[in-house]
Amino acid sequence: MAASRMARVAGSPGVGGAGAMTRPIDDDAARTPVVPVIPARAWKALAVSSAGSVLVSFNSTATNIAFDDLTRSFPGAGQSVVAWTSSGYFIGLAGFMLVGGRLADRSGRRRIFRLGMIGFILSALLSAAAPTLGILIGARVLQAIAGAFVLPASLAMILPEFPRERHGTAVGVWAATSPIASAFAPSVAAAMLEFASWRWLYFLTAPIATIALAAGWRLLRESKSDTEPGRLDLVGVLSGTAAITLLVFAVSQGPAWGWTSPAVLASLAGAGVLFPLFVWQSHHHPSPLLNLTLFTEKPVWTANLANFLIHVAGMSSWLMWPLYMGRVWGWDKFTIGVALTPGPIFSGVTTTVAGRLSDRYGYTWLLRIGSALLVAGFAWEWYAIGPDANYWVALFPSIACMGTGWAMVSPQLNGALLKHIHPNYWGQANASFNTVRNVAAALGIAVAVALVGEATGAGAAGAFEPLWLFYVLSMLVMAAVVWLLVPTTASVSSTMTD
Repeated sequence: MAASRMARVAGSPGVGGAGAMTRPIDDDAARTPVVPVIPARAWKALAVSSAGSVLVSFNSTATNIAFDDLTRSFPGAGQSVVAWTSSGYFIGLAGFMLVGGRLADRSGRRRIFRLGMIGFILSALLSAAAPTLGILIGARVLQAIAGAFVLPASLAMILPEFPRERHGTAVGVWAATSPIASAFAPSVAAAMLEFASWRWLYFLTAPIATIALAAGWRLLRESKSDTEPGRLDLVGVLSGTAAITLLVFAVSQGPAWGWTSPAVLASLAGAGVLFPLFVWQSHHHPSPLLNLTLFTEKPVWTANLANFLIHVAGMSSWLMWPLYMGRVWGWDKFTIGVALTPGPIFSGVTTTVAGRLSDRYGYTWLLRIGSALLVAGFAWEWYAIGPDANYWVALFPSIACMGTGWAMVSPQLNGALLKHIHPNYWGQANASFNTVRNVAAALGIAVAVALVGEATGAGAAGAFEPLWLFYVLSMLVMAAVVWLLVPTTASVSSTMTD
């Protein structure tokens, strides 16, 4: 069945024939002499789709800022229960991302984007009006599922509007919105909480999503896969979604509940049973949740491997840096927020520029320079940071290298992957990339919490040393993958347009 499905993919319209299978494409050398002009409509569509990415990122960060306010609003619940307003969102986003991407390819990217935005509006209103903590947590999970529909569809939907030679620019601008939203979300949320209730954080999401939905009704055009045989694999959908959700749940809650707690062990066991079933179904069903044949292509699996390595360290660092500044240096939350702001700003600016450069000169040199910056930044932190607060010497260089290096690596890996994939699979390929990122983030945070523990005060600096070394080693392996495995040339495969 897998072979026959591959044959169907190879016969899809726009896919190179057998003779094209071995024709090399040099990513750096085979540049179009004149870079095509991007139509004005494409920029407008990108603005609408990027609004979805901004909403997903903002609603993740803003809730963390409102944690103390939520705890005071629901005094009968402990902090561990209130934390589910954040962890429930993260788990739901990771668990349903593949479903959102697959449905986008199958039923239409614009349709799924609209459905996700409607879900975002309704869940935002429900969150704002939630009379109990249980309803708020449920509304946040629904918002996460809506975000899992919006995110993969939002990028796959606008790529057909751009010339293929300018996809790097499109991916770069789209990817820049997430760190920019993360950079300003703490300040915006803190200002709103100063003058209004936490409910306004969720309520104001609704009109913004409504404006984006209304604008997209006219600007966005439909696109979807043109080869969809039979019914969607419901067994694969259920097993894959449940396996990822249980895995992320176990990894996220393991440090707090204990790795031997019944709930964590049961979740790991469930994921261990369901994941092989998902893989088997994906190999044998004609219309699986995830086309695993995509991962036989070297540009795809190497990009996802590097993606995992950069986020297993990179995502948890944004949690552990504030902990270090608070626990060891004794800084207050406002000062910590200001100290972290340069990183996402560097990311947002560099991501936009890097996308344009990759269109003109190729992505290889960006990946290599970016990975070197990440290694250098974390290595310098490991060497320089200590119990005496010295932000500009010990920590700022790492934050700047992280922001800049991430922008040169992660979006370019995503763009390189999508360049190799047939448009029929853009939704699920982007969804799998983001799922890997979320799973890596959960694992990285669990490792970081386990290494650092509850140490506080100047003496806690030593407890962070193994974590800084873990970051350096992760980035070294990532750089090795980028320099040695990610191809600088790619053969036209059965999943790439000619």
